Amino acid sequence: MPLARPTEKSIAQRYMPIVDWLPRYDWGKLFRWDVIAGLTVWALLVPEAMAYAGIAGVPPEVGLYTAPLALLGYAMFGTSRQLFVGPSSTVAILSASIVGPIAGGDEELFIALTSWLAIVTGVLFIIFGLVRMGWVANFMASPVLDGFMVGLALVIAVGQLDKIFGIESEGGNVLAELWSILEQFADWSWATIAVGVVSLGLLFLIEDYLPKIPGALTVLVLAIVMSAVFDFESHGIEIVGEIPAGLPPFGFPDWPGLETIADLVAGALAVVLVGYAESYAAAKSYANKYGYQVEANQELIGLGVANFGAGFSSGFVVDGSLSKTAAGDSAGQKTQMTGIVAAVLTVITIMALTPLFETLPEATLGAIVIHAVWHLIDIRKFTVLWSVRHIDFWLAMASFLGVVLIDILPGIVIGIVLSLLMLVYRASFPHGVELGLIADEAGHDTFVNVEDHPEALTKPGAVVYRFDEDLIYSNAASFHQQGRELLWSRTDPPADLLIVDCEQMSEMDVSGARELLDFHEELASNDVAMYLTRLHGQPARLAERAGIIDAVGHENVFTTIRSAVDAWNERHPADSPEG
Repeated sequence: MPLARPTEKSIAQRYMPIVDWLPRYDWGKLFRWDVIAGLTVWALLVPEAMAYAGIAGVPPEVGLYTAPLALLGYAMFGTSRQLFVGPSSTVAILSASIVGPIAGGDEELFIALTSWLAIVTGVLFIIFGLVRMGWVANFMASPVLDGFMVGLALVIAVGQLDKIFGIESEGGNVLAELWSILEQFADWSWATIAVGVVSLGLLFLIEDYLPKIPGALTVLVLAIVMSAVFDFESHGIEIVGEIPAGLPPFGFPDWPGLETIADLVAGALAVVLVGYAESYAAAKSYANKYGYQVEANQELIGLGVANFGAGFSSGFVVDGSLSKTAAGDSAGQKTQMTGIVAAVLTVITIMALTPLFETLPEATLGAIVIHAVWHLIDIRKFTVLWSVRHIDFWLAMASFLGVVLIDILPGIVIGIVLSLLMLVYRASFPHGVELGLIADEAGHDTFVNVEDHPEALTKPGAVVYRFDEDLIYSNAASFHQQGRELLWSRTDPPADLLIVDCEQMSEMDVSGARELLDFHEELASNDVAMYLTRLHGQPARLAERAGIIDAVGHENVFTTIRSAVDAWNERHPADSPEG
């Protein structure tokens, strides 16, 4: 059956994906699930947004102001069906650390700059998306993303433990958080712990035995009712409390001056790096889970519109929230419609429903977050990487430890730097192999890697050398060295012919050409001939212009390895290699 031709999309469909998916949306099959997921995420969003506003250093209502336009913006411009873009602890922490030094002690300026940071971040995201900088995601190796995701999930889970134990954590990395909790053992609220443990237990029980029921929403409603009936607050159990109502002031904050905006740009770049890493990792993870693709450049644009909308509605920076994405997925989310539903519900909440959440126990909120990210703390990923390839295991572990032991931004930087170093290393030291002769399934002779097929026959007095990479400046010296080592390893009898198989070379630059010429001259001075085979495309054209063909000899350039061996046999019948 022939593969289906991809449908060509219009400019509007490419840059505003909602134009593509909304007309095809199956309201009968999908909307019910998206509404349930939207309700679940909304119930988690409202109290979390207020908590994250505190982390960002702004009033609680600012967290609610942040959400609606951010949700709508990503739903319209993003490509992930599951990713929830909104307030998150990760970028809230960054926002406070960036804005604080610039604003000094001016509270009004702090709030204004917090919104300006979101706007500047949004503009940078959109610019990077339009100039197609999504390729940066290609440098985030899968093991690095795996380690980052597990580490981030663990950071989020540990960050909720203070709610479960009813204490105030001093913050820091995961170990500092855990130590802070243990140090405050005498202050643990056992009533709060009971609420948190029961909430967490119910979430896992519903997941295992009643999977069709939206667990997070069910537990949240039960906790609110129980808290109201038994007056949890009077027993020392922290509740969310009063939430200010009213729509946000839309528009740009007061202009702080070009110099101040320039100071924000450096911080905004950090938010872009962290936000994109976290968001793309989550989006790609769920896309792989459900068998579709996210478009890296469009993800930048979607995140940009979301951040711009958050700042325009007097909010703070946003990114892909791992906890709420996981919560929406566990509740049955199918499409981006979940974000639209959550946006509408958040607006309704701001206007009229804030009293519903006043009795929600903080411990239940923490339990919902922990349950949402629990399955992302998958240690099996590390064992699989170890069994497949040790170096990829260490890449994942470095990213994981960077996030857990240092901080989120250093963890990302460590992972990306190690990915780039590994890329440079692999480009500088690609694999060069010796080929030998073997009969294939049909009985025909073929040349194969002797490392994989020890039974393959090599040619006495000759080495067939294939370099499995382009011949460019970064690996030219390695090409020369590997070929020399293969050649000089032949001592009985010594090799007097090197056949360079160029099949894997799709590109050659001037440095590679010069190294090939130098290698030929070295061989010639030692009475060793060089033949070239399967030289094609750009490398063949460059070899002609660089004088390689003239130096080697047109008669020593062949279309197949077999023809090169046959030519040598004919020219040196007395000492020709057999085969």
